[in-house]
Amino acid sequence: MVYRCRIELDEIAPKIWREFQFHPDVTFHQLHKIIQAVMGWENYHLYEFHVNEKVIGLPDPTFADLEDREMLNARRETVQKHVQEENAVFTYVYDFGDDWQHTVTLIKIDASTSDPAPLCLDGARGCPQEDVGGVWGHQHMMEVLLTPNHPERDHFIGWVREGYDPEHFSCEEVNQELERQKDKLIPKSLVKRPVGKKPVKLTKSALNKHLKQLNSDQLIDLVKACYGASKEMEKFLAVRILGEEAVESLFEEYRKKVEKEFFPERGFGKLRLQEAKHAISEFERLTGNARYALELKLVYVENGVDFTLSYGDIDERFYYSMVSMYADIIDQVNEDETAELFDEFEERLEAVVSKTEGIGWGFHDHLAELHAQIRWI
Repeated sequence: MVYRCRIELDEIAPKIWREFQFHPDVTFHQLHKIIQAVMGWENYHLYEFHVNEKVIGLPDPTFADLEDREMLNARRETVQKHVQEENAVFTYVYDFGDDWQHTVTLIKIDASTSDPAPLCLDGARGCPQEDVGGVWGHQHMMEVLLTPNHPERDHFIGWVREGYDPEHFSCEEVNQELERQKDKLIPKSLVKRPVGKKPVKLTKSALNKHLKQLNSDQLIDLVKACYGASKEMEKFLAVRILGEEAVESLFEEYRKKVEKEFFPERGFGKLRLQEAKHAISEFERLTGNARYALELKLVYVENGVDFTLSYGDIDERFYYSMVSMYADIIDQVNEDETAELFDEFEERLEAVVSKTEGIGWGFHDHLAELHAQIRWI
């Protein structure tokens, strides 16, 4: 059995739509990945489904006590459990900043098809750019690109991804991507595993043994292959080979990623705090540089304070995140036996506290209490 669905991106005309099919026992998290592939999104942001007045997404345990609504876990809830009748309609929301709303309709339950692999059947028009600013931003970008003498045209031409065509859609290209991810997009119980074989894992001892057996040319080829495997590996090798120069360059790149969530070059900040925190942890993992990681955390808090001063009080969840990050900074400063971190960041740490006086939710008091715990004061 498969579900055949139609998905449409709301509030955009002409319609951007797809028809696709999938096994009904997939989880909603798997359905999210299928939709990302069939629509053409790049899976950069958070999501949730609204089904029969229920919200299904990925709960964040960090803020579980602050969440004022029940959220079912998308990794555990199957589609068939919540969607069982033809013509059932539900909503898929992607990127809470741009707020892309999709309407999904179950148009047919096909009991004659047994292949569980997802398949794209039809569709029209290309997916919008990520981070374009939602429906309004997309429509504005289209207007600019179609106006030869528009003052913003050069800016958008330099910003859109290479080869972007708002009218391009290819079922074949989508199905190639679905095939590539197939084992992750069907129910786990239906994934065919080799009989009698255990999962293979490369251990450090096995890696060490293998590397010792390689000659210099083979080692060079291996490192080159690693370099081309992913952007993260490219950055990791840059740090290992180019040293401090690469670390400083990466710091600037990741600082801009953090600042963009509060004060982007255009439009309003989306406050995707998880995205900003992910950038900080990724930088720390790639470089191992504790001093620059601390400064990124301080940039996060400073931008949070400036955002509040610019736009007014936010909410308890926002301030909890700022206080938690500030606490991490104070802990790291206190663990530094040389007091060099305190000497370098003393004024900025104090400024964060002084600038928050008068902000609600007890924000200033919490920061002041943490600041008073600095061992060097």
